[in-house]
Amino acid sequence: MQHWEADEERSRHMARFVRRDTAPELALRRALHARGRRFFVDRRISSRTRARADLVFPRVRVAVFVDGCFWHWCEEHAHPPKANAELWRAKLLANRQRDASHDAVHRSEGWVVIRIWEHQDVEGAADVVEAALDLWDRIASRRLGRTHPTAANASRAAAASSAGGRPYASR
Repeated sequence: MQHWEADEERSRHMARFVRRDTAPELALRRALHARGRRFFVDRRISSRTRARADLVFPRVRVAVFVDGCFWHWCEEHAHPPKANAELWRAKLLANRQRDASHDAVHRSEGWVVIRIWEHQDVEGAADVVEAALDLWDRIASRRLGRTHPTAANASRAAAASSAGGRPYASR
């Protein structure tokens, strides 16, 4: 990839872009937190890559990346700048390739990688993350020989605990 020097004004402009705590990321964090989910923020999950996941659920090995449409080249919304168009196109496509490479490394290490675009609906994105977390809960419940806490099982568990029994007893 080419290297180019930016002038002072361009450098100041680009320095304003933050790497973490973006508005879409904060919205997703608020939605998941309201649903009772707890997570780590901006954490590296592999020593083989420099990628830092925006949200990390280490116990279940789920990593969530909230990608900006411009920097990660969203097919729907990304438009390269007109100045230095070919250079920007190459850089942004390289970002996409690097994301795919990082995802492959993380998946090879047993992580579930979820990529959310900044333009996605927050509640829909939170549903996607919750589905991955719930899948792990169901798998863990089966391994422990327990029933999954569905609404029907929860009412049975409440009845069992009020009757002195153990909720989610082994089968």
